[in-house]
Amino acid sequence: GWAEVNREATDAALLLAAGDDGRRVDLRSEADRRRIREALGDLGERVFGEGGSFDRNVALLRAYVEGYDRIRPWLQEEPREIELGPDRFGEHRAFAGDDALAVYVDDLVLELPGTGLPEGVELGDCQGYDSPNPRHREKVQEYLLGAHAIVYVVSSRVGVREADLRFVRDIKALGLLDAAGFVLNADLGEHPSAEDLERIRDRVAADLAPLTGKAEVAVLSALRGLLGARRAAGEPLDRKEELLLELWEESPARALDGFRAYRDRLFRTVREARGREIERTVRAAVRGAARALLARVDSALALAREETRRLAAEQDALVRARAQVEASLGAFEKAVRAAAAEVREQAFRKVDRQFHPSGGEVAERFLAKVRELPAPELGATGDRKRFHREMARVYQEMRAAFQTLKVEELNPRAVEAIRAVWAEASSALKDAARGPAELLVRNVEAYNREAQRLGLPVAPFDPPELDPSIGRRVIPLPSAVTYAGGEHPADRALGLAAQWTRKAAAGWARRLVGRQDRAGFARGMLADWAEAVREVLLEEARSNLLHYNEQVKYQLVAANLEALADAWIAAYRELAQAALQDLSALERAVEERRGQGADLVPRLEGLRDAVAPLAA
Repeated sequence: GWAEVNREATDAALLLAAGDDGRRVDLRSEADRRRIREALGDLGERVFGEGGSFDRNVALLRAYVEGYDRIRPWLQEEPREIELGPDRFGEHRAFAGDDALAVYVDDLVLELPGTGLPEGVELGDCQGYDSPNPRHREKVQEYLLGAHAIVYVVSSRVGVREADLRFVRDIKALGLLDAAGFVLNADLGEHPSAEDLERIRDRVAADLAPLTGKAEVAVLSALRGLLGARRAAGEPLDRKEELLLELWEESPARALDGFRAYRDRLFRTVREARGREIERTVRAAVRGAARALLARVDSALALAREETRRLAAEQDALVRARAQVEASLGAFEKAVRAAAAEVREQAFRKVDRQFHPSGGEVAERFLAKVRELPAPELGATGDRKRFHREMARVYQEMRAAFQTLKVEELNPRAVEAIRAVWAEASSALKDAARGPAELLVRNVEAYNREAQRLGLPVAPFDPPELDPSIGRRVIPLPSAVTYAGGEHPADRALGLAAQWTRKAAAGWARRLVGRQDRAGFARGMLADWAEAVREVLLEEARSNLLHYNEQVKYQLVAANLEALADAWIAAYRELAQAALQDLSALERAVEERRGQGADLVPRLEGLRDAVAPLAA
């Protein structure tokens, strides 16, 4: 939406085309767009901090301005999702291939029919992880945390690069290495022998070994697999593609091409992972409902087959046993609620000891690194306009280093710390609930013994097995923390920029009148400005950590503990209530069946046979 776009533009344009008057940039304003164009034009061909954040922000502003007229009909104040049909594929492609449009897009999804992929499979392309923009890397990290499988492709032409090692190191830090598979994509025509390709494969495995251990590296030709699939589907190939396939058929390296085997194994891995996730979601609910229904069907069958005259004499014993079950169920619920509250407070303290800016271990380590953020090399200039550009460069490069620090250092440590806190909290809750749960089980078993004495079948009462893992998707990244209210850090930076602009202008005027050393004045001002920027970033880091600390406590730990307690209580309640059959209602049903002369037994047996596999 426009709010996010203008926030990005304001941050990129700080002290370049915005900030002098202390207000935000609004790209919908013709005056603001003109001011940005003029500022970009003043830069000319000179490159400031080549390869640094200043260049990236210039490119960002240029793309925003160039794409404005075309994006204006699409964009609204709040973010929106746009769905384009097959007849508008060209427009979709423009959003992916045109920088002036792509800069306005947060994410792109392309649905392709007839690709040969299993139904419902989504591929996430992680290109751009070596982008100098930390926000691109943050988006890739979010993709990885939600993936069922990770395929890391290494080209046989290039091998393992330093950027690949950084990427794999981050995958390992996020705890996702077990889900990753490594592939060597080879052009079979470039390798004179299978041994040559084997050497490259072994070298790739050796380069990855310090991070992955002894990792299997599959060898395949993706292009050969694609062309082969197209030919098998009856799609005509051009002459060049036919020649490539013929060349590869004659290549000795073809023996190592494991495209089909790896494809089948990958699809099986994805299918099994999705199946496990779906199974975990529905297993407890389906089994509990099936057991409850099965118990009712069994009771109905027993009452239909057996005489019920003994039921009245023995009903008092069942009532007493049922009362004990109900009482122990209430005690179990109270105990779990109380334990959840106590465990929550303990977990809150552990979260504070990790993330609170006043003493948290993870927070202190991160703040120490922020305090040590180096200032970029300061240039000395007597020209006032160049002095302002130097201020902009200092700010942008220090902020980029700050964002990179959050993504590379803070995110992995936060994920690791949260998993440790949750493991202790869920284990403590389970231990606290064990005693009341065992009492409830004993009382249900006593009730079942009374029912069996009357000749009534009973279903086994097994304590529910619930997965206490917090999962990957719900763990928030501290670099993506949002602010529920109050001043955004960008507003603080705007105010600081306006203050320093006025301060520099006043000092410049005094030295212009006094003919003092303007270059020396500029150097001193830039050094003070770098220190001020570091303090602003430190303040933002504390605010970020404080917001994240509260978010983890209340939106993650507290909410998940409450959900876990609710799930346990609901599961035990459902199983207990399944054992407590309404015997008087069953008696009336039997009398009605006798009076009507209907035979319910075959129907109930058929229903039981259908439900029993679901309850197993």
